[in-house]
Amino acid sequence: MLAFPTTIFLDKKGNVRKIHTGFAGPGTGKYYEEEIAGFNREVDKLLKE
Repeated sequence: MLAFPTTIFLDKKGNVRKIHTGFAGPGTGKYYEEEIAGFNREVDKLLKE
């Protein structure tokens, strides 16, 4: 891992589907909102598979 924090998204078979590094905190405004929305989209997509 090269950055902290690192989130590794796995599919139901345990395969790595996406690696996200870093964090845009609430103080970054729209960047935080975009990060949360993207995280939720990825989780929703994996749950539907």
